Amino acid sequence: MSSNSNEVVVVDYQDLVNGVDVSAKIEKAFGAHKHCLGLLLVSNLPSEYLALRERLLKLASTFAALPEEAKDKTVHADSRYSFGWSCGKEIMNGKPDVSKGSYYANPLMDEPESSKVLQEKFPEYCHPNVWPEEDLPELEQAFKELGQFVVAVGKQVAKTCDAFVHSKLPSFSPTHLQDVIRESKTTKARLLHYYPQTGAAEGEKRDDMDSWCGWHLDHGSLTGLTSAMFIDESSKDGLQEVSCPDPEAGLYIRNRGNEVVKASIPRDHLAFQTGEALQLATRGLLAATPHCVRGATPPEEDPKRYATLARNTFAVFMQPSLETVVTEDGRNFGQWTKEVLDRYYDKAEDTEI
Repeated sequence: MSSNSNEVVVVDYQDLVNGVDVSAKIEKAFGAHKHCLGLLLVSNLPSEYLALRERLLKLASTFAALPEEAKDKTVHADSRYSFGWSCGKEIMNGKPDVSKGSYYANPLMDEPESSKVLQEKFPEYCHPNVWPEEDLPELEQAFKELGQFVVAVGKQVAKTCDAFVHSKLPSFSPTHLQDVIRESKTTKARLLHYYPQTGAAEGEKRDDMDSWCGWHLDHGSLTGLTSAMFIDESSKDGLQEVSCPDPEAGLYIRNRGNEVVKASIPRDHLAFQTGEALQLATRGLLAATPHCVRGATPPEEDPKRYATLARNTFAVFMQPSLETVVTEDGRNFGQWTKEVLDRYYDKAEDTEI
């Protein structure tokens, strides 16, 4: 049963930058209490954020509208579609997910690893980026600039997380999450485009909470997420952002108390979520929470009401280096993440990668 009784925790960006003690907010957002959502919003961001967000999220619709042969140039099957364009490759609720397409890249470096051995062993993270240089060259710069902005804010969030955990667990490195973000070569960003839908898909119930993205845990350390941009792609005035017409659509989280809560991200805020790798590293002091996305579903009497409404968003997954040990039995992130991907793909579940 969903509830709006839990408030999403908000912290001011200037408080993070100026070293204000926000440990109580970190604990309320990411901690072990029943109400914790594993979600933190950052407000009062630097002024360039809104322009970076608007530019990239609109390009998601532009890229998705390209001819299939143009998009196919950026598909990379050997990385399990973890670089470049991916549509219909993931499985959600037992079926190929064709309701959305994703563009994946490392926003910090074009070639995370020069070693051909590592590129072949861990193509999901080590393969060079793939860009649509001929068909939409502006995507690369827009993707990188917003991705790097999100990571920069994530570093500020990391400082407060490290301080909180170190105060509770003195053996925990006071710079653990900061080191992960600074040193890792596995950072991955995902630009998502949810195609306009007409009515419910075959076999889909109108009250399915995870109709746009299935329930999952992020398996990295920290995820940065923009608010979604809804676009009426039929507008004669170009790609214009519109308000979501369905109040029930959006991000849902199962908190530590097993209650499902709808979480809204304001347009001028960034959201941050904790992942499984951070939960393991902090011995559960900071915890990952299951989440999903509910689609905008038109009423049965008017199934074409949202037939031109698309949803675009952007997530950045900040994750440990491949060799970083993340499990109690000694598995490193490279080994563990392959098991996670196998679990999600082979068992026909949806994942963030």
